[in-house]
Amino acid sequence: MINIWVNEGRSDDKIIAIIDDTIYKCNPRSEEIDDFVRALKMKDIPQKNTFGLPFSYIKEVRHQAGKKYIQLFFRGDSEEHLRIDNEEKLNEIFDCIKDALPYSAYKIDKYSPLRAGKKPLIALLVVIALFIWTLFIAADMESGIEYDVHGGHYNSFAGLVLMFAALGIKKVVLIYTPLLAIAILAFILKARKPPVIRRLMISRLQ
Repeated sequence: MINIWVNEGRSDDKIIAIIDDTIYKCNPRSEEIDDFVRALKMKDIPQKNTFGLPFSYIKEVRHQAGKKYIQLFFRGDSEEHLRIDNEEKLNEIFDCIKDALPYSAYKIDKYSPLRAGKKPLIALLVVIALFIWTLFIAADMESGIEYDVHGGHYNSFAGLVLMFAALGIKKVVLIYTPLLAIAILAFILKARKPPVIRRLMISRLQ
């Protein structure tokens, strides 16, 4: 089996090839591309500017719609990217790998809005908790309750909260409002476009 894709995008891997049981990506100089393609067609793998990954090393292949790369996961948490700024080619390469690995498990992973926005939602909850904590202390300080801002009774994180609270309620609101806005916006942007990921899990190694 020989499949070769030549790509012209500025950030693309110039050549992606699937030859027998190995995926290759090559990034030769522009004037060398034709020579590389001829060599690959003859299964004469170029030694320079070429990375090869045997199927037997791959644990998972993943492509998220809209992303300009395919992820290849192998050996521990290592991964390699096949970069092409062409969705049609990426899907074609993914399908070719899927056909070459009939023992793999294929699924389409569609995220829910809540799952897609999980990280910014956690950040938002943390900021809200800090805001309430700081606001509570600021209100205490304005009512006459004393806190030892510079003492050694608090860790550096709590000390930072105390210093913010010492600025007063109005300034606390001014400090946290943009942080809350950023976290809310990040959550909305993530939740509005939940990712759809094509996943190919290798159930056994060749």
